[in-house]
Amino acid sequence: MIPVVFINCRAVPFLLYIMQKLKVYETRNRDTLKNLTERRVYLAETGNGTPMVRCSAVLLPAITVRSRSEWSKLRRETLVPACSKYDWNSKTTAKYLYRITDIKPVPVPFPLPADSVRHGRIWAEYKNEVSKL
Repeated sequence: MIPVVFINCRAVPFLLYIMQKLKVYETRNRDTLKNLTERRVYLAETGNGTPMVRCSAVLLPAITVRSRSEWSKLRRETLVPACSKYDWNSKTTAKYLYRITDIKPVPVPFPLPADSVRHGRIWAEYKNEVSKL
């Protein structure tokens, strides 16, 4: 089993930016990926129909950001657009930034199988044989 982390690309092509090594950090409002760090995971584009697995990567443990000023210093490396739903807002108390490393495109992008065990909108378990990642 290899985890598949969902990257919402409906409004912004975040996964493309990750694959181009422009987006350095994946961001979350809670530490939802803590059990998936320091191991290889697939990254799947969501928000445009069936989730499509496009690459694999290793996520490092989160940096916890607890202030708007600290967030402002790192936001450029997240490629989160200012004033978007992913930006710091009046209800934000923390952001968790996972450095994305060792990015490898999959030879042929593939849809996440419908029978994958999903963990909300955060990640899923891909159970098929994994050859070279």
